[in-house]
Amino acid sequence: MNPDDHVSRQRRFYDERAHDHLQAGSADLYSRNLVDHLVDRLGIGPDDRVLELGAGFGRFTFPLLERCGSVVAVDLSPVTAARLEQEREARGISSQRCSVLAADLDELTPESLGERFRWVVGFFLLHHLSNFAASIGRLRSLLAAGGGMAFVEPNRRNPLFLLQVMACADMTWAEEKGMFQLSKSGVESAYRDAGLEDVDTHPFGFFPPQVFDRFGTARSFERRVERLVVARPLLPFLLMSARVGDHRESRE
Repeated sequence: MNPDDHVSRQRRFYDERAHDHLQAGSADLYSRNLVDHLVDRLGIGPDDRVLELGAGFGRFTFPLLERCGSVVAVDLSPVTAARLEQEREARGISSQRCSVLAADLDELTPESLGERFRWVVGFFLLHHLSNFAASIGRLRSLLAAGGGMAFVEPNRRNPLFLLQVMACADMTWAEEKGMFQLSKSGVESAYRDAGLEDVDTHPFGFFPPQVFDRFGTARSFERRVERLVVARPLLPFLLMSARVGDHRESRE
């Protein structure tokens, strides 16, 4: 498929559907858990400025704002970005702490954004891209010296994601099939081809949101499961990260 056609289809998909399962909730423990994994694993600090790609309606943006200094939230869909902007205002968060941009991530440059970032992150984004390796190569220019890039993606070995696609009215095979094609080795190779270092893949998670948000003991039990070597290949999420070497300058 032509990349422009792919982008147009993705934009329509998020413009025209409700996507209730992607909305930002006030008590979304599941989303906060995913954000905490990313922040703790990367060492994102309370003063850091983060570029979040594929921010959607802010499901991960607002928990991320609780752990960092500020976020530039980018989404392909103008409709979705407008909803995120409205939610930001409703929560009383200033535009200085959370700025929202509707844009194709492949068109982002340090010049268009006016800065480079210590951290570039995304949740469930890579498997929607027509060529994630090429996108990672372009995104490399957005990192400051010593910066890092990380994405949380579904583990295609976990069978529950196939059931989710089949059961969720706002998910379609055409838009989600990428999660079953995205591989750990493919993302790691893309990082290395982009000149990034300290490439790492961290499997984690266990419970779906319906369980995690309902039972307060889910998080502690999940941590115990994550430590089981035999369970790691099937844990549902992969946190895939890499960094710019401190001794190297960002590419112009």
